[in-house]
Amino acid sequence: MAETYPWPWRMIVRGAFQDAWSTADQSEKNDVFQALKLAYARWCELGCTMVATLDDELSMVGQPGSRQWNFYSIWEIPDPAVVYELMNEFRVEDPSVIRLDRYFKLETVVGKPIVGIEHVVGLTPATETPRS
Repeated sequence: MAETYPWPWRMIVRGAFQDAWSTADQSEKNDVFQALKLAYARWCELGCTMVATLDDELSMVGQPGSRQWNFYSIWEIPDPAVVYELMNEFRVEDPSVIRLDRYFKLETVVGKPIVGIEHVVGLTPATETPRS
């Protein structure tokens, strides 16, 4: 039986453009971006909640260099065990579905909130305390 916690699990997703994205024409990019949005919608169906996104386009164009990542998203997830299923949305084997890992590289970081800090700035209610 899964243990419940008084705080949500959090996940940062770091993404980078692959060669297939960089060399795709605009029509292909539109199709791929639509597939990306649908994948994220399926994540929501699995109990995940998107908190924020960030696109690093102000200081970078093309594939990432020393920083390695172009875009980010922050999620609340029901349990760390869901991450494998989330990543599978990007590596489907169905030839009728766009395989997103061809266009984007993703990496996740999963953890819990730092409740003491979030409480001070008003993000987490005082009733939520970290588990020892």
